Amino acid sequence: MCSVFMNVLSFFWDRGNRSIAKSILRIIIYINFINIMKFRVVIFSFLFAFSCETQDPEEHISWKKKRYDELFTDDGYLNIAGLYPVQDGNYLMGSGESNDIKIPSDLPELLANVSLEDSLITFKFNLPVILNDTLEVESLSYNFYNIKNSFSLGSYVWFVHLDSGSKAIRIRNLKHPLLDTKLVIDFFPYSLDYVIQGRYEKYDTPKVLSFNNILGDSYLDTIPGIIHFNFGNKDFSFEPTISASGKFFVAFEDLTSGQDTYGGGRYLYILPEDENSNVIIDFNKSLNPPCVFSIFTTCPVPRKENKLPIKISAGEKNYDGVLFSSVYQ
Repeated sequence: MCSVFMNVLSFFWDRGNRSIAKSILRIIIYINFINIMKFRVVIFSFLFAFSCETQDPEEHISWKKKRYDELFTDDGYLNIAGLYPVQDGNYLMGSGESNDIKIPSDLPELLANVSLEDSLITFKFNLPVILNDTLEVESLSYNFYNIKNSFSLGSYVWFVHLDSGSKAIRIRNLKHPLLDTKLVIDFFPYSLDYVIQGRYEKYDTPKVLSFNNILGDSYLDTIPGIIHFNFGNKDFSFEPTISASGKFFVAFEDLTSGQDTYGGGRYLYILPEDENSNVIIDFNKSLNPPCVFSIFTTCPVPRKENKLPIKISAGEKNYDGVLFSSVYQ
């Protein structure tokens, strides 16, 4: 269009009609200005859309902070000082080399005699300890499946740990020497491409199947249904269990596992389905399992049904920081 006006401008200018030519020149300048502004709007819109796509929304920033803070709580994974599998039988528990359950060196050489029979555990301590932060005791027998007791001495707390097929005594040091260490968890850039609407299909009869944990123990858990989703115009699915919070829980692997992300897979929590059986899968919230921070854990490993043949370049990357259990290994 501007070339047409330029030809007309030349026509009138050559014939001495300068006033008309000047008016046409103003029109040309105005048209160019409008085109430049349109171009700027297009560029701004593109940059704004790109920024919204990659910048963490406030909700995700809050989620990452909560994730980080929870690792440092008293019942987080960073202060664990030992995990000791137990079966029916008698055990000596203390820091001495001859003990069956060898605990950290700043605890007594012989702290307790421990015996297990079926669901009953008995602790006979060699000095008073604190039960559940309230009572001083020197011995106690209880059903560890029904009662969750904890004992403490100084900064140490111990209890029977039942999870993911493991039965063990777990010890925490609430003043773990590495708790002041800066913890760095790397994430892929946030992307809306990895926030996906899926569909939950409830099984008529829930599956009860065997799962494995990182220690090689097996256990039974219930799969209530299957979650279907589409990514990159291809259909995928995985089978969740139900977490203690009531959310769906998925231990999954993908093509980043063992490269950009932890080789043993990652974890994902998904809110229950809505009235239309829809769920929101936010892979930006894919977590490293606790075993990347400590060997004193019992992480479930992904079943083959939950190994995705695609790259999920979202969520937490492989952790290569300090191993918090190294103090007590």
